[in-house]
Amino acid sequence: MSIKGPPLTETAPLPHRKAGLFWRTAPFFSLPAAGKFSDKRRAFWIGLALTAFLGVGAMLLAPLPGLTVLGSLTIAMLLGISWRSLVGVPVVYRGGVQFSARKLLRYGIILTGVRLNFGLVASSGLPILLLDVALITCGLLFIPWLAVKMGVKRGLALLIGVGQSICGASAVGAIAPLSKDIDDDDVSLAVAICGVLGTLGVLILALGATLFGWQGAFFGLFGGSTLHEIAQVVAAAPAGGPLATDLAMVVKLTRVMLLAPVALILAMILARQAAGMAGERAAKPALNLKNLPIPWFVLGFVLVGALNSTGWLSKDLTNLVLQVSIFLMVMAMSAMGLLVDLAVIRQRGLRALGAAALAFAGFSALSYGLILAFGLA
Repeated sequence: MSIKGPPLTETAPLPHRKAGLFWRTAPFFSLPAAGKFSDKRRAFWIGLALTAFLGVGAMLLAPLPGLTVLGSLTIAMLLGISWRSLVGVPVVYRGGVQFSARKLLRYGIILTGVRLNFGLVASSGLPILLLDVALITCGLLFIPWLAVKMGVKRGLALLIGVGQSICGASAVGAIAPLSKDIDDDDVSLAVAICGVLGTLGVLILALGATLFGWQGAFFGLFGGSTLHEIAQVVAAAPAGGPLATDLAMVVKLTRVMLLAPVALILAMILARQAAGMAGERAAKPALNLKNLPIPWFVLGFVLVGALNSTGWLSKDLTNLVLQVSIFLMVMAMSAMGLLVDLAVIRQRGLRALGAAALAFAGFSALSYGLILAFGLA
């Protein structure tokens, strides 16, 4: 698969296909061949610094008229998408950008636990779990079926389904190795679609808070149960107020925790299907429980929340931790934007994007209906 743009040179070697991401270079970012450890380390820090640069820019732009409705996190994501599309990012910087998108995001989420309201969790825990289980079940049954009916290959259709239903790129990466029908291009395309549609969802929620008065518990439940990525929930939730921010994180992290059992069930189903197609007796798949995608950072989020609930942390320290967490997540949001490959979607994913967009609309409508029908907000 080729992507339009300046050709890759020795300053930015061609990435391995298993990475699932293809980044074009720009002369502005010329870097000597990274054959030595020092060069690789410098490239890592440059990639990380780029996310910090975009994050600072987002925080400076956020207070401007017309942009306050979006917030610094959403703006950081849009800046990342724009930077990659207009300027480009060399492959040698990928390590620093991915560290920001994955590690710093999780550190930011852990620190965000200082605002966790355990009274809210205790009062809403079971309804949130039931809402998430219902949405994930319906999403995994309906979305792949819809995508296949619209002409999307089965492997890609499954990735679109798990990305929408659970936690975006993390779910895509966890489920992709389970099926031989899924190749690297499918993974790259599914991740890009999750990024584009999730970003669009953030913008819709931000505007909905202003135009339709979506606030509080409803906003938190709706945003946390529909958006693909944790970073997207983090970006959208503040538009609904403090209650929405807390509740959205609880709803989303509950979806994330369900990734491990879903991966286990899908692994068994796919293994039996593969055995059946081979004309062999279905057997239990050999699974390594150590490789299951258990989101341990969720435990850190809960522990920090528990510590804060004891009252041991002073108000000044709590505010400082919150500011650090916000900046870490702003950096992560800019990195998430840098990971969205619009070229992949333009070249071979318009039909898949259309199916995913229709599925996103249906998934959101189902969430909206369940929240109202069961009086959750």
